[in-house]
Amino acid sequence: MADSAHIKLIALDLDGTIIGNGGQISQRLITAVGRARDRGVRVMLATGRMVQSARPFWLQLSLGEGPLIAYNGGQTVMMPNGSPILSRSLSDEAARFVVTQALAEDLLAQVYVGDELWISREDVRARHYIEANHIPAWVRGDKEIFQWPEPPIKILLQASPETLDAFRPRLEVRAQELGMRIFKSQADYLEIVRQGVGKGPALRDVAGRLNIPAAQVMAVGDAENDADMLTWAGYGVAMGQAPQAVKQAAKLVTKTIDEDGAAFAIETWALGD
Repeated sequence: MADSAHIKLIALDLDGTIIGNGGQISQRLITAVGRARDRGVRVMLATGRMVQSARPFWLQLSLGEGPLIAYNGGQTVMMPNGSPILSRSLSDEAARFVVTQALAEDLLAQVYVGDELWISREDVRARHYIEANHIPAWVRGDKEIFQWPEPPIKILLQASPETLDAFRPRLEVRAQELGMRIFKSQADYLEIVRQGVGKGPALRDVAGRLNIPAAQVMAVGDAENDADMLTWAGYGVAMGQAPQAVKQAAKLVTKTIDEDGAAFAIETWALGD
């Protein structure tokens, strides 16, 4: 069991970690976070979501003032006002290549431009995403979607897991050349960000700004996009339902989302219950 006085910072993923299929955070998790904060532990969120989609959960957990990692590390902001600390976008060339390839294969493309979400079409997948994340989206046609005023922070492609697995090599063949990183955040979500961007590097930057060493950081996550922060953090905790590769990247494995695994991790390794 960890020395509960040792952990000074906890970074929590959202979807699949503290948010289940019902889209809610459990009271047990809220209580565990509150107890940790009462002991002087900083608690933050590290998510693939955009800032406006993460804000309600930040407020629900009463996290006060502090850094939030959004867009899988593409942007770090100071909450609750959302003022930027660090932002790293895709290159224009990389973004155009990804969207062109996606449209050619009739994949749903979600392009994150500043604080806006642009989508290539409105369909069942798009509507489900918009409703689940409580954010507006703007449909942009085949030509209009390329008319961004600045390169996107990230691009998310949606399709069946098998379709995305078959499509992924088409992007990876030019990933290094175009300076982009590709990973899955869910089985049917393929995400593209700038090379070097990730929750791990972003969490390392935040901890450095707070003068907290990796050995005193707990990170909890469940998917491929969480693996680098679970590897970096001294207490990297994979959710019980996480893929085996994610569990191997972590130091510890907690219970599943249905068993309140994130709350259990805080109680066990941060609070010493």
